[in-house]
Amino acid sequence: MTTGVRVRGVLGLLGAGVLLVGLAACGSSGTAGSGGTTSASPTGASGSAASSPSGRVGGSELDGASFVATEVTGTHTIAPNSTITLTFEGGSLSANAGCNTMAGRYLAVGGKLTAPQLASTMMACDDALMAQDTWLAAFLASGPTYTLDGDTLTLTNGTDTVVLGPAPSGAQVLESTGWKVTDVQTITDQANTMTAVDPTLSAWMRFQDGEVAFNNSCNLGGGPVEIGDDTLTFGALRTTLIFCDGPSGQLEQTMSAVLQGETTYSITSGGGTRFLRIMSADGTTGLGLTADDTVGPDAFPSGSATPTTTSG
Repeated sequence: MTTGVRVRGVLGLLGAGVLLVGLAACGSSGTAGSGGTTSASPTGASGSAASSPSGRVGGSELDGASFVATEVTGTHTIAPNSTITLTFEGGSLSANAGCNTMAGRYLAVGGKLTAPQLASTMMACDDALMAQDTWLAAFLASGPTYTLDGDTLTLTNGTDTVVLGPAPSGAQVLESTGWKVTDVQTITDQANTMTAVDPTLSAWMRFQDGEVAFNNSCNLGGGPVEIGDDTLTFGALRTTLIFCDGPSGQLEQTMSAVLQGETTYSITSGGGTRFLRIMSADGTTGLGLTADDTVGPDAFPSGSATPTTTSG
C-alpha cells in the first residue's frame, strides 16, 4: 500500500529541512508497475557492446548521436505528422517511429548496422503509426548499411533508404514541458525488457535552470542536474521519507537507481508527442517518459530554480 501526502511544493518542503535524505530506494525490490512487458534477447552479434550490460565500451562513430529522418524512399513513406528518430548511446540504440519506442544493443561495424533484437513498448496508436512501427523494426533488423557524412546519416538495405539529420536535444527541450514516467527498461546479458508503468501511479520529472524536481510515485524530491547534449549529471538529490511498498515502492527504487551520477538521455518524437529516455550510469536500467504539460506544473515557483513540486 502506498502512503501519500500533498504538499505545496517539493522544494518548499525540502528546503524547510523536513524529512531529507540522499536519494536512495525504499520499498520492495523489482521493476515498476503492473503494466505490459516486452522483452528481447540481446543480439547474438559478437562485440563489446553485446558482451557488457553497460554497453559503455561502445566505440562506434554513431555513438552519442541522435538523428531524425528527413527522407524515406523505397517501399515506405513517412506517415503524416510523425517523426522517425534514432539515438545511439553507450552501445544501445533507441528508435521511435511515432508510436512505440524500441531499444536494445547495436553494433556498427564495417559500415553495417546490426540491431536484430529490440524490445518495444506496447502502446496502441492509429493504423498508420502502427504500420510505421512495424516497418522500422523490420528495417533495423535487416542489417542496413550506413554512411555518416558530417551530421547526415544514411541507412539502406537495398530496398529502402532512410536519410536522417541531427535531432533536437538539450536543456531547451527538457525544460519545455513536464515528463511523465511511462515505462522501465531493464537490460541484462540474457534479456532486454520494457515494462509499462501502472498508469494509476503518479511519477514525473521537471527540469529548470540546472535543477530537477520529481515525484517517484512515493516521495517528492529534487536537486542539481547538469544538462549536456546527451547526458544528465545528477548531483546530491533530496527526497521526502515516506515508506511505500508494492508497485509504488518498486518504481521509486528504479528511479533512485537511474537518477544517480552521469546518465545518458535521448529525446524522440512522433504523433505530436515527445519521448524522453534516461539510461542509468551502468546502462542496465532505463526510464521512458512522455512529455506531459499537466504533471508537476508547480514544480518550480515563479522566479526560482528551486524545486517546489506538488504531488499531482
